[in-house]
Amino acid sequence: MIETIKGLLHEIFAHWRVPAKGNSVAYREYLMLSVGWLGMRLATVFGIAFGVNDPFTAMTLHMTHRDLLVFGYICTAIGYALAPLNAYIIDNLRSRVGKYRVFVRLAVPSGILSLFALFFPYEKMGYFPMIVSLFLIGQIQGYVQGWYNTGVSNLVYVISPNSQERVRIMAVSSLVHNFAPSLTGLLIPVLSDVFADGDLYNIRSYRMIYPVFIVIGVAMSLAAYYGVRERIIAPRSRVTKVGLWDALRAVSKNKLFWIKCSDNWNNFMEDSKNVLMQWLFYYGKVGSMTTYGIMDTLSYNSSMWAMLASPWLIGKLGKKGFKLMKNFSQVFITLGLALTYKKSLVLIFIFYFLNRFWETTEIIDRAMESDIRDYQQYISGERIDGSFGVVDTYVGGAVGAVTNLFVPWVYRRNGFDGTDYSVLSVYHDDGSFNSGNVLYTLLDKLLVISLIGAAVDVLPWFFYDLSDTDQKAIVRVLRLRTAIEDKAAGVLQDDVYCEACEALQAMRANLAQEKEANVRKHDVSSSKERRTANKQIRQHNEEIDIAQFLQRELHRYTSPFGEALIDLCRKMVQDGAQADELEKLAVTLPQGGRREDRALRSDAIHMARAVKRSEALLAKYPETKNALSADEYELLYGLPEDTKEQRREKRTLLRAANRERNRCGKVMKPVLWAQRNLLLCEAYANLESFEADYPQAQQRLEEAHRAAAQKAAASKTS
Repeated sequence: MIETIKGLLHEIFAHWRVPAKGNSVAYREYLMLSVGWLGMRLATVFGIAFGVNDPFTAMTLHMTHRDLLVFGYICTAIGYALAPLNAYIIDNLRSRVGKYRVFVRLAVPSGILSLFALFFPYEKMGYFPMIVSLFLIGQIQGYVQGWYNTGVSNLVYVISPNSQERVRIMAVSSLVHNFAPSLTGLLIPVLSDVFADGDLYNIRSYRMIYPVFIVIGVAMSLAAYYGVRERIIAPRSRVTKVGLWDALRAVSKNKLFWIKCSDNWNNFMEDSKNVLMQWLFYYGKVGSMTTYGIMDTLSYNSSMWAMLASPWLIGKLGKKGFKLMKNFSQVFITLGLALTYKKSLVLIFIFYFLNRFWETTEIIDRAMESDIRDYQQYISGERIDGSFGVVDTYVGGAVGAVTNLFVPWVYRRNGFDGTDYSVLSVYHDDGSFNSGNVLYTLLDKLLVISLIGAAVDVLPWFFYDLSDTDQKAIVRVLRLRTAIEDKAAGVLQDDVYCEACEALQAMRANLAQEKEANVRKHDVSSSKERRTANKQIRQHNEEIDIAQFLQRELHRYTSPFGEALIDLCRKMVQDGAQADELEKLAVTLPQGGRREDRALRSDAIHMARAVKRSEALLAKYPETKNALSADEYELLYGLPEDTKEQRREKRTLLRAANRERNRCGKVMKPVLWAQRNLLLCEAYANLESFEADYPQAQQRLEEAHRAAAQKAAASKTS
């Protein structure tokens, strides 16, 4: 163990500022993301919400339950209405700062709005002005705070294209930022004793305690802005306009996304057992509340160990294997709890500990969602992020509206109407047995429902077919496509180009190899030697699979389907092409043999049908044909900004250029789509020409890496 710790510390110090070979993220960036995320959790500890048991609006300011429910429904409706706009902003915002880092800058305005919301004099108003003020302030503060939250928490999706590296970053950052609720949960009651004689639900308590968390949290969260880079693999030259309906259409056909959603939507059944331990102690009097507090705290913190083990388990089992193992474990945990909860507190604690041990959603679900977004970009050609949330919001909201009624229906069917809690008490106040209690009958039913839910949760994951090897291959394909587009536009970066060329070189080297079988026990002298050899064999075989995947990409336009597609694309970019003829040609495209071909055929039909609309828009905006080229657009970022006038002029030019390119992406979308396919087809057929500049680019990149390493060493020495 000591040697392992020494090795880990040496690894961290050696790659504190410069990542190890094969990785994208240095350990300093792990820390900056973790600190920033922890700060965001602290800075957003206060918000205005409308719930029957909300501590601020209900318990402190005493809004009526009716008004809380009414405002809650209004807020939900506003959230649904804003979801498409939010998705549109995420998918189309062009900022040199990044897709998500740009929203981290909202930390300061979010903190100012939170302080304003805290110190607004609600208590000096009449009831109606107070609730109107709460609603208006809460909507503004909540919207800005929501973008701030999105910016920090979604950085983990784009911090690295390496899936295994993302898992490690998620494990570290989750351990750190999940400390926030433990910290606030401990300090807020203690500070309320100091400042308000223990009156937690007092406006004075809020104003004395929460500003400290907000100010410190805002300062900490800026570490995520200044210390984290985004590494999205997407062409800098891409002129695109991701329409909301186009994005929703693409996402709705993503089988992997629906599998993940179905797992979440079934939680209403599986989670119905979560009240068991609390009800047993509070209503069943099976032990003291001190015993409950100890058991609850110890079992709640068990998930920390699973988070630490998650990267290792995912590496061993793969994400699908890990998810199946997690869900199968939940079935046996629920079954064991159902069979033993009436017999022993020790067994209840053990099963709750195991249940919470597997609460690794923060890591595994985020890791799988990152892979699903990479896959979506691979099949659709566009980086789509925001529309995942829209589909989940609308469909998930509709599912939740129905499923949320199920558990209350079970309660009523078993004698508990949700208001008269006395029917759950096993004993009366005088200690005598309550023969009319329904506690154990209801818990039995809830455990059966949880068991069914846990079993159902297993089924969708058998259909999840994106392996970790596929994800690595997809990233290499995306790098190659990006390099081809950016090189043609004259804005190619050396690191992107070298990675694409190295992927091609690795493909050629590995296609000539044959897969090897695992080493057996009797072939080596020790189990350690066998594990090491088998690990190398797995990596060798994986590289062969990735090479074959990349080769299929290079041959995508040489199949009968690919040739017909390219013929369609050539006609689509020709002046005078007839929209009706293009649509007929697209509909008659042959069915491809692979899922990617079928998705491409569907896009071809959609683009052919969009030609009519494109022609109408082009007649209205003829200047879009002469939109800024990619290199001209890049030059705008190099304009001087030494004076206030220069900065203002630069912002004006960039806004105008973004509007122009957005309009070009909308008007010329079918043509741009066809041109991209023609460009890839030509490049795949002439890889020698594409790779011709690799030696010079590699030399420049090595010089840049040496300079970065020397700078890091000098900084470390100083």
